[in-house]
Amino acid sequence: TKMGSLWALQTFSAPADRDKAKSCLTELADTSNVFRQLLSGGMEQLASSITSRLRPVLDAVGAISYELTEAEYAENEVNNPWVQKLLYAVDTNVTWLQPIMTTNNYDTLVHSLIDFIVKRLEVIITQKRFNQLGGLQLDRDTRTLVGHFSSMTQRTVRDKFARLTQMATILNLEKVTEIEDYWGEMTWRFTSTEARRILGLRIDFKPEAIQLVRLG
Repeated sequence: TKMGSLWALQTFSAPADRDKAKSCLTELADTSNVFRQLLSGGMEQLASSITSRLRPVLDAVGAISYELTEAEYAENEVNNPWVQKLLYAVDTNVTWLQPIMTTNNYDTLVHSLIDFIVKRLEVIITQKRFNQLGGLQLDRDTRTLVGHFSSMTQRTVRDKFARLTQMATILNLEKVTEIEDYWGEMTWRFTSTEARRILGLRIDFKPEAIQLVRLG
């Protein structure tokens, strides 16, 4: 490295000694790169092993309804239909690793799992239909996920859940035109076309009304 070469030049007066020092530093740098690659590969394998155990829990969300009655919404506050199971699976498969990993590696693992979970949930959510209570339930589910994962890592997680959070915001609007008030006040992670597609998941929002809203 440049700093290593400078150190060798300042420390060793004989050219032969400087060359030997530079050679050792180069070998150290190469060894460091090898270990970095091994660590990266190991972390990928570990994350893959854990996500394979989380996938069945996430796939089960596909069977959960977000067209809720008042009674169902109230029941979900006590007995969440899938979030509790997912977080239990995460804790069971992940938290035991924290004492045996460095803080940086553990945080990297947690964020890798978040990326997998959020990506899969976004796909599942866009295949569902919602009423307003369902949108409120998604907002509650997302807040629970953000709160739990925030307690697991020292790095912020809110940005990773931003799209899911904004989907919930759109899906729990009282009427279609309310999105016009939000559109200029937030930094959206969706295009206007994507926002209209999300609005279309609401069973009570008419397609013609969605096309008439002013976005941008």
